[in-house]
Amino acid sequence: MSVLSCADVSKVFQDNGYEALNRVSVEIGEGEAVGIVGESGSGKSTVGNIIGGLEKPTGGTVFYHGTDISGLKGEALRSFRRSVQYIFQDPKGAMNPYFTLRRVLMEPLQINFPGIGKREMERRAAEIAMMVNLPPSILDAHPWEVSGGEAQRIAIARAILLEPEVIIADECVSALDLSIQAEVMNLLRRIRKDTSASFLFISHDLSLVRYFCDRVYVMRYGRIVECLDCSRMEEEAQSEYTKILLEDAYGEYQGNSHR
Repeated sequence: MSVLSCADVSKVFQDNGYEALNRVSVEIGEGEAVGIVGESGSGKSTVGNIIGGLEKPTGGTVFYHGTDISGLKGEALRSFRRSVQYIFQDPKGAMNPYFTLRRVLMEPLQINFPGIGKREMERRAAEIAMMVNLPPSILDAHPWEVSGGEAQRIAIARAILLEPEVIIADECVSALDLSIQAEVMNLLRRIRKDTSASFLFISHDLSLVRYFCDRVYVMRYGRIVECLDCSRMEEEAQSEYTKILLEDAYGEYQGNSHR
């Protein structure tokens, strides 16, 4: 069953007339990790922003459990926003630099659960920090005082704090060193295993998508090129563009599985 999907979504930016998306349809099932892969400018981040409600499409529809999100209001809209969380490429840019990391984690709890006490928020912040392999003592620091990898772990902690149904991860490891990237990817896989959350994983790196996802949508020039089972990419790939991405990720395209 689909948790979050978009149907025939288009996006034209009014300031310059640029067509970022042309009739894109994406579906995320319960507990499923779905990838979107493509080069810079392919429109993949715009899909993530629209399907998560951060931007409005020029045409088409976004559905949450079969309901058009454009009609959500009041508590239904607040519930949707709690249920769909983001992990961005630049975690520090998404945090208030004047907040401690503890306050960064406590703020969503305070907004979504007005009756929660300070002691309970602090307990929950420390607990969630340990879940992403960070010591609670780090919560006294500010975003600019920690490394990129530590900041991204806090961003992941904030994303899972409200126990969302869907997590949209947009190039969330692309700015990290390879060793830290591997640690964060393993953390995301553990979170996926330990929770019931679905994921939309957006990346330019097909090898990361294959490592994490069940299915992948290949995008180019604002369109879906094809959708593939991640365990059968080489066998299923029909597009020459997809085969080029496979070559970039794994070397010479052989038409057999690397998994």
